[in-house]
Amino acid sequence: MKNYKYFYLVNDISEDGEEGYEAIVPKFPKIHVFGDSLDDLHQSVMETIEYEIEKRKEKGLPIPSEDKKNSFSGKVLLRIDPELHERLFYEAKAKRISLNSYIQENLQKVVSSTGS
Repeated sequence: MKNYKYFYLVNDISEDGEEGYEAIVPKFPKIHVFGDSLDDLHQSVMETIEYEIEKRKEKGLPIPSEDKKNSFSGKVLLRIDPELHERLFYEAKAKRISLNSYIQENLQKVVSSTGS
């Protein structure tokens, strides 16, 4: 399966403690994909796009160009409360790691704990 570079919007449709997500692919307006986790959703989006492209090829229909800006640099500009910034700075210093490493470590813990 090819990992197509099409931007898609994700809606959190979780209810009653059950995780759920919906994806909408703007370049394929009829595509609405659902998943029980973000990983499942991404996999389903890629499979659905691949299927849609094959169908379009069979019917001789045009295939939308892939989105160019679907890669990530690893840089995030984040504005936070100055008191939180100070607290994070000193907590990182106490652990003898950089502020960036400390924030990344904590973000990873949050993402891992949500099962994503």
